[in-house]
Amino acid sequence: MGNKSSIRKLCMVFGVVAIVLAVFMSAASASPSEDEDDENSYESTYMMSSNNKDDTEISSAYKAKSILQIRDVKSDLTGAQKKLSTNLLQLLDSSYLLQGQDRGTLVMQMTQLQQFRQASSVSSTHDGSVAGDMVYVYVYLVPPAETRTIEPYVWEVTNRDEENHLAVAWVEVKDLETLASQEEVRTIRTVMPPICEIGSVTTEGDAIHRTYDVRTTHSESGSGVKVGIISDGVDHLTDAQSSGDLPAGVTVLSNTQGGDEGTAMLEIVHDMVPDAGLYFHDCGANVVAFNDAIDVLVNAGCDVVCDDIGWGCEPFFEDGIIASHLTSVLASNDIVYVSSAGNAGNKHYQGDYYPLPSSTQHDFSRGGTTGYYLYLQMQAGGSVSTVLQWNDQFGSSGNDYELYLYNVDTSTIVASSTATQDGDDNPLEFFGYTVPGGTPTANYAIVVDKYSGVEKTLEVFIYRGTGCSIYANNIDPVDSIFGHAAVPDVIAAGAIDASDPGNDDIEPFSSQGPVTITYPSPVSRSKPDLCGVDGVAVTGAGGFPTPFFGTSAAAPHIAAIAAQMWGACPSKTGDEIRDALYDTAIDRGSAGYDTVYGYGMADALAAFNALDCGSDPPNIISFTPPSPVYDNAGSSRTFGIVVNQAVDVNWYINGTHVQTDTDVTEASYTNTNAKVGVWNVSAVASNADGTAMQTWVWDVTQGGTTTVSFDPLKSTTSIGSTTTVNLTLDSAPAGLSGCNLTVSLSDPSIAEILSVSFPTWATVHSNSALPADSVWMKAADLQDAVKSGDTNIQLGTLTIRGDAGGTCDIVVTVTKMDDDPGNSINPSTVSGTIEVTSVIPLPGQSNPPTDPDSDGVYEDLNGNGNIDFDDVVQYFTHMEWIEANEPITCFDFNGNGNIDFDDIVKLFDEV
Repeated sequence: MGNKSSIRKLCMVFGVVAIVLAVFMSAASASPSEDEDDENSYESTYMMSSNNKDDTEISSAYKAKSILQIRDVKSDLTGAQKKLSTNLLQLLDSSYLLQGQDRGTLVMQMTQLQQFRQASSVSSTHDGSVAGDMVYVYVYLVPPAETRTIEPYVWEVTNRDEENHLAVAWVEVKDLETLASQEEVRTIRTVMPPICEIGSVTTEGDAIHRTYDVRTTHSESGSGVKVGIISDGVDHLTDAQSSGDLPAGVTVLSNTQGGDEGTAMLEIVHDMVPDAGLYFHDCGANVVAFNDAIDVLVNAGCDVVCDDIGWGCEPFFEDGIIASHLTSVLASNDIVYVSSAGNAGNKHYQGDYYPLPSSTQHDFSRGGTTGYYLYLQMQAGGSVSTVLQWNDQFGSSGNDYELYLYNVDTSTIVASSTATQDGDDNPLEFFGYTVPGGTPTANYAIVVDKYSGVEKTLEVFIYRGTGCSIYANNIDPVDSIFGHAAVPDVIAAGAIDASDPGNDDIEPFSSQGPVTITYPSPVSRSKPDLCGVDGVAVTGAGGFPTPFFGTSAAAPHIAAIAAQMWGACPSKTGDEIRDALYDTAIDRGSAGYDTVYGYGMADALAAFNALDCGSDPPNIISFTPPSPVYDNAGSSRTFGIVVNQAVDVNWYINGTHVQTDTDVTEASYTNTNAKVGVWNVSAVASNADGTAMQTWVWDVTQGGTTTVSFDPLKSTTSIGSTTTVNLTLDSAPAGLSGCNLTVSLSDPSIAEILSVSFPTWATVHSNSALPADSVWMKAADLQDAVKSGDTNIQLGTLTIRGDAGGTCDIVVTVTKMDDDPGNSINPSTVSGTIEVTSVIPLPGQSNPPTDPDSDGVYEDLNGNGNIDFDDVVQYFTHMEWIEANEPITCFDFNGNGNIDFDDIVKLFDEV
């Protein structure tokens, strides 16, 4: 292969006279493949040893034409061009391409990374516009600019993050420089796709992690717990359901990215906790969409959320958009979040900048004998993506490093990333490269060069595809965890091979800690947290490889154990469940916690015994309605409780037994004919572990002829959307001086009251804290605005958000209401209902339909936030699909209970 000669060429071109000996030999060990095309198989890798390195002289060959040309080009860039990533510059103008590189090859590589669309593949808009070649980019804005400022210069904004001043958009290549020239735009770079960290069968982890023991001995199988998975896709979910490896009731909230790693992860969870509710949402095509996926699963009521996704260009030395968002989600929601630690243990480097003598290039060996660079071998069609960062703060980097991929055998630079960092930029360089067809198998080197600035800590991740092997030289697994897996309260899962006889050796690819954080202040975070097993059996639905390797397989094992513990101990918090898993893990590696195995391998039985779930007495975790309760004679009233464990519930009115409910966690008692008087209604919940009681004071009066009700009586919204409901008094024969009301939702899991507003007559008013599932509202009319004989008096307006599919009652209780002379008004009350539907994206759309005007029907079918002509086109195109897959009431614009052409006409009239 001529390896010594090849390495000599590399050293000469990049300024090193000395010969780096490159003797390649097969390593005794092997590493599993991963990344976007995770094969879950083993490939041979090669070890490169180096010696005889002589650094006493630096050649003037450092000024090789290719390097000088790149530096000259960079120094001549305009202000707008400096905002563009290298591949965008090369796409915009072929003069920026490397020697020997052509635009067709660049387009092919960007297409494979889902960053490029040729003009012929783009549909025209409804106004007849036809796009040229387009690229998928992140557009970073200068605060306080809003994302709407870029709309005139882009083809389509797919996602927005106003808090972080970030838009994700398809932009025509010809418009890139115009977009970059806007003063509100800070940086534009291409979107790198997510990295998946990678039955009639049962995962071996069920026995190894001892969830089987907990399930069979203690009958704990995750009942009452919802587990949400985020991965690439569940395209062949029905195959796993047909074989009995997944239940029929899996809730798929979005599946637009494609693949079946999500199916495999769901199978692992179901094997271990067969009674847990299963939910899935794809990872999305960008970081903003990924944050949306987290929110959708949490809003759907998932108690445990697990992902196997990495975003290669998220910050290494600080919390990025995803990590910051997830930190906020965990602070405000009682959930357990599990993420794969990553598969970068044998594909990573970190170290302080160490220049070669008389050179600005970085010596990865730091003066050692393992070669100056990071080395690969690739064959025709092989691919690799590489990311370089250094410890400057994102948006503030003025130190400029460059990244190159060098073909050792042909002495040519084949890929580069040379973005400008001049004070307000991200400390980031990245490239994706695919070896053109017909190219001989060759050795490659990853080279980092300091263009300007001071010495920083450098970090490199290599994401290899098929046809690519990484040599062990200068590779270091330490500190190879970053992104949202590095969030302190996230469980970062490492991997141990299920076939390892002692289950005590970390997988060589499993990412290791600690995590070095530099901003906003220096800190070293302890990661990973736990280890799960990989190399486990799955059905292989859709051709997904089995056995299933990678931290992608380890993470759902940890999620399943958390679900089993929470199902057994529903009164515990998510923090308590997580800490129990840490405290009881089987120690691996160094004694106690270490940054290779974390706390060790998760052990379900040990965690169950430590939690001592069976001895907790029952606890009534919620009840409706709030006490006291006011009703009119003859009315119907339902009282209900929810208990944290199975109990018998006995109901009493003033001490007289009226009803028994056996072995339940939810119970209710309904009295259909209230009698005048003050009654004590009690629910006594008991089992072998103890007793809990809830008592209501029920004040029943004769009542009058007026009525308090909701308008509309029945409201409809979708998960994550809101609707408004008015509270109305039908008449005030003697006026109205004031009122004190309580509005409650019968099922807090379905909806939540976000806010209330008061009418103009309410001169003074107040209400209890929101959001909540119950709110009291107090108002007084100090200016006699409500006159005697007035009708349809509005008492308030509530904004309610849908959280989970289903229907619940909206109940009003009148605590006190007085007329103008000061006499009590005892109105009848009529409860309303709210139906929360599960609206999903239409075929070909990324976002679900929305209801912009909150009228209960969803005019915005394409999910872009507006009512436009494309919504009409979507309805016409997908009418049959809507009827089969969406809630009819959400798209029945003419209100006849059907999906028909008149609905399209009604929608068109609104446009």
